[in-house]
Amino acid sequence: MMQRIKMIGLLGALAMALAGCTSTEQTLQPIPGDQSAPAGNAGSVPLDATDPFPPSASPAGAPQATPQQPSPAQAQAALPAGQVRGQIRFMPVIGAPVNAVTPLSRQLAVEARNRGLAILSASDPGGDHVLKGYFSADNFDGQTTVYYVWDILDPAGTRLTRVQGQETFAGAPGDPWASVPADVMQRIATRTLSDYVAWRGL
Repeated sequence: MMQRIKMIGLLGALAMALAGCTSTEQTLQPIPGDQSAPAGNAGSVPLDATDPFPPSASPAGAPQATPQQPSPAQAQAALPAGQVRGQIRFMPVIGAPVNAVTPLSRQLAVEARNRGLAILSASDPGGDHVLKGYFSADNFDGQTTVYYVWDILDPAGTRLTRVQGQETFAGAPGDPWASVPADVMQRIATRTLSDYVAWRGL
Protein backbone atom coordinates (compact mmCIF):
# COMPACT_ATOMS: atom_id res chain seq x y z
CA MET A 1 0.00 0.00 0.00
CA MET A 2 2.82 2.41 0.86
CA GLN A 3 4.47 1.73 -2.51
CA ARG A 4 1.24 2.51 -4.37
CA ILE A 5 0.82 5.75 -2.37
CA LYS A 6 4.40 6.72 -3.20
CA MET A 7 3.81 5.98 -6.90
CA ILE A 8 0.66 8.13 -6.96
CA GLY A 9 2.57 10.90 -5.19
CA LEU A 10 5.39 10.76 -7.72
CA LEU A 11 2.92 10.96 -10.59
CA GLY A 12 1.26 13.98 -9.00
CA ALA A 13 4.63 15.65 -8.54
CA LEU A 14 5.45 15.02 -12.20
CA ALA A 15 2.16 16.59 -13.30
CA MET A 16 2.78 19.65 -11.12
CA ALA A 17 6.32 20.01 -12.40
CA LEU A 18 5.07 19.92 -15.96
CA ALA A 19 2.33 22.44 -15.27
CA GLY A 20 4.73 25.29 -15.81
CA CYS A 21 5.89 24.07 -19.25
CA THR A 22 4.43 26.49 -21.78
CA SER A 23 7.17 26.73 -24.39
CA THR A 24 8.56 24.29 -26.91
CA GLU A 25 12.09 22.94 -26.92
CA GLN A 26 14.44 22.95 -29.88
CA THR A 27 13.57 20.17 -32.28
CA LEU A 28 16.16 17.41 -32.57
CA GLN A 29 17.04 15.66 -35.80
CA PRO A 30 14.83 12.68 -36.73
CA ILE A 31 16.10 9.21 -35.90
CA PRO A 32 15.80 5.98 -37.91
CA GLY A 33 13.24 3.40 -36.82
CA ASP A 34 15.84 0.62 -36.50
CA GLN A 35 18.10 2.58 -34.15
CA SER A 36 17.99 1.27 -30.59
CA ALA A 37 18.79 2.98 -27.31
CA PRO A 38 19.04 1.84 -23.68
CA ALA A 39 15.52 1.26 -22.35
CA GLY A 40 16.24 3.56 -19.43
CA ASN A 41 16.90 6.58 -21.64
CA ALA A 42 14.84 9.44 -20.21
CA GLY A 43 15.95 12.21 -22.54
CA SER A 44 14.13 13.83 -25.44
CA VAL A 45 13.44 11.59 -28.42
CA PRO A 46 12.46 13.24 -31.69
CA LEU A 47 8.95 12.46 -32.79
CA ASP A 48 8.53 13.95 -36.24
CA ALA A 49 5.60 12.02 -37.68
CA THR A 50 5.92 13.78 -41.02
CA ASP A 51 8.95 11.58 -41.78
CA PRO A 52 10.40 10.26 -38.52
CA PHE A 53 12.66 7.58 -39.94
CA PRO A 54 14.56 8.86 -43.01
CA PRO A 55 17.43 6.54 -44.07
CA SER A 56 19.77 9.54 -44.30
CA ALA A 57 19.53 9.97 -40.53
CA SER A 58 21.17 6.62 -39.79
CA PRO A 59 24.39 6.91 -37.79
CA ALA A 60 27.63 5.93 -39.49
CA GLY A 61 27.92 2.18 -39.82
CA ALA A 62 24.27 1.50 -39.03
CA PRO A 63 22.27 -0.60 -41.51
CA GLN A 64 19.87 1.31 -43.68
CA ALA A 65 16.25 0.55 -42.84
CA THR A 66 14.04 -0.73 -45.63
CA PRO A 67 10.50 0.65 -45.27
CA GLN A 68 7.87 -2.09 -44.96
CA GLN A 69 4.97 0.32 -45.48
CA PRO A 70 4.39 3.82 -46.88
CA SER A 71 6.11 6.47 -44.81
CA PRO A 72 3.98 8.87 -42.74
CA ALA A 73 4.89 11.58 -45.24
CA GLN A 74 3.50 9.48 -48.08
CA ALA A 75 0.39 8.71 -46.07
CA GLN A 76 -0.18 12.41 -45.44
CA ALA A 77 0.36 13.22 -49.10
CA ALA A 78 -2.44 10.78 -49.94
CA LEU A 79 -4.95 12.94 -48.06
CA PRO A 80 -7.27 14.72 -50.51
CA ALA A 81 -7.11 18.47 -49.98
CA GLY A 82 -10.80 18.63 -49.15
CA GLN A 83 -10.42 16.09 -46.34
CA VAL A 84 -7.75 17.98 -44.39
CA ARG A 85 -9.46 19.12 -41.19
CA GLY A 86 -6.41 20.51 -39.47
CA GLN A 87 -2.61 20.67 -39.31
CA ILE A 88 -0.57 19.62 -36.29
CA ARG A 89 3.06 19.00 -35.43
CA PHE A 90 4.85 17.09 -32.69
CA MET A 91 7.82 18.10 -30.55
CA PRO A 92 10.37 15.57 -29.22
CA VAL A 93 8.90 13.16 -26.70
CA ILE A 94 10.40 13.39 -23.22
CA GLY A 95 10.91 10.36 -20.98
CA ALA A 96 10.40 7.45 -23.40
CA PRO A 97 13.21 5.56 -25.15
CA VAL A 98 13.54 5.17 -28.92
CA ASN A 99 12.11 1.64 -28.99
CA ALA A 100 8.87 2.94 -27.47
CA VAL A 101 8.68 6.15 -29.52
CA THR A 102 8.97 4.29 -32.85
CA PRO A 103 5.55 2.51 -32.74
CA LEU A 104 4.03 5.60 -31.11
CA SER A 105 5.17 7.83 -33.95
CA ARG A 106 4.01 5.48 -36.68
CA GLN A 107 0.58 5.01 -35.13
CA LEU A 108 0.17 8.76 -34.65
CA ALA A 109 0.70 9.18 -38.39
CA VAL A 110 -1.94 6.54 -39.16
CA GLU A 111 -4.45 7.98 -36.69
CA ALA A 112 -3.90 11.51 -37.95
CA ARG A 113 -4.59 10.49 -41.52
CA ASN A 114 -7.73 8.60 -40.49
CA ARG A 115 -8.99 11.76 -38.81
CA GLY A 116 -8.10 14.11 -41.66
CA LEU A 117 -5.19 15.74 -39.85
CA ALA A 118 -2.02 16.67 -41.72
CA ILE A 119 1.19 16.36 -39.69
CA LEU A 120 3.76 19.04 -40.36
CA SER A 121 7.48 18.84 -39.69
CA ALA A 122 8.41 19.83 -36.15
CA SER A 123 10.50 22.67 -37.61
CA ASP A 124 7.54 24.07 -39.55
CA PRO A 125 6.30 27.29 -37.87
CA GLY A 126 2.75 26.80 -39.10
CA GLY A 127 -0.08 24.48 -38.23
CA ASP A 128 -3.00 24.75 -35.84
CA HIS A 129 -1.42 23.18 -32.76
CA VAL A 130 1.78 21.66 -31.40
CA LEU A 131 1.68 18.49 -29.28
CA LYS A 132 4.45 17.89 -26.78
CA GLY A 133 4.53 14.57 -24.91
CA TYR A 134 5.93 13.54 -21.53
CA PHE A 135 6.16 9.85 -20.61
CA SER A 136 7.11 7.76 -17.61
CA ALA A 137 6.83 4.06 -16.73
CA ASP A 138 6.76 2.16 -13.46
CA ASN A 139 6.54 -1.44 -12.21
CA PHE A 140 4.26 -2.42 -9.34
CA ASP A 141 3.01 -5.80 -8.14
CA GLY A 142 3.76 -7.62 -11.39
CA GLN A 143 2.30 -4.92 -13.60
CA THR A 144 3.85 -2.12 -15.64
CA THR A 145 2.12 1.20 -16.17
CA VAL A 146 3.00 3.77 -18.80
CA TYR A 147 1.88 7.29 -17.91
CA TYR A 148 1.59 9.96 -20.57
CA VAL A 149 0.86 13.67 -20.66
CA TRP A 150 0.46 15.74 -23.84
CA ASP A 151 0.56 19.51 -23.73
CA ILE A 152 -1.34 21.07 -26.62
CA LEU A 153 0.27 24.36 -27.55
CA ASP A 154 -0.53 27.10 -30.00
CA PRO A 155 2.10 27.80 -32.71
CA ALA A 156 3.73 30.39 -30.43
CA GLY A 157 4.30 27.78 -27.71
CA THR A 158 1.53 28.78 -25.27
CA ARG A 159 -0.18 25.84 -23.64
CA LEU A 160 -3.91 25.68 -24.37
CA THR A 161 -4.87 22.41 -22.71
CA ARG A 162 -3.50 19.03 -21.63
CA VAL A 163 -4.56 15.45 -22.26
CA GLN A 164 -3.23 12.59 -20.19
CA GLY A 165 -3.77 8.96 -19.30
CA GLN A 166 -2.11 5.64 -18.59
CA GLU A 167 -1.85 2.08 -19.88
CA THR A 168 -1.33 -0.87 -17.50
CA PHE A 169 -0.30 -4.38 -18.54
CA ALA A 170 1.45 -7.48 -17.19
CA GLY A 171 5.08 -6.48 -16.82
CA ALA A 172 8.40 -7.86 -15.67
CA PRO A 173 10.94 -6.92 -13.00
CA GLY A 174 13.66 -4.44 -13.85
CA ASP A 175 13.51 -1.53 -16.22
CA PRO A 176 9.80 -0.97 -16.95
CA TRP A 177 10.47 0.32 -20.48
CA ALA A 178 12.08 -3.00 -21.41
CA SER A 179 8.71 -4.77 -21.23
CA VAL A 180 6.52 -2.20 -23.01
CA PRO A 181 5.08 -3.83 -26.16
CA ALA A 182 4.42 -1.89 -29.34
CA ASP A 183 0.65 -2.24 -29.08
CA VAL A 184 0.64 -0.31 -25.80
CA MET A 185 2.28 2.67 -27.45
CA GLN A 186 -0.10 2.30 -30.40
CA ARG A 187 -3.09 2.46 -28.07
CA ILE A 188 -1.67 5.60 -26.51
CA ALA A 189 -1.32 7.15 -29.96
CA THR A 190 -4.95 6.30 -30.77
CA ARG A 191 -6.25 7.73 -27.50
CA THR A 192 -4.10 10.84 -27.85
CA LEU A 193 -5.51 11.84 -31.21
CA SER A 194 -9.02 10.79 -30.19
CA ASP A 195 -8.79 13.15 -27.20
CA TYR A 196 -7.29 15.89 -29.36
CA VAL A 197 -10.07 15.64 -31.96
CA ALA A 198 -12.70 15.62 -29.19
CA TRP A 199 -11.17 18.75 -27.65
CA ARG A 200 -11.28 20.52 -31.01
CA GLY A 201 -14.80 19.33 -31.71
CA LEU A 202 -13.84 17.95 -35.13
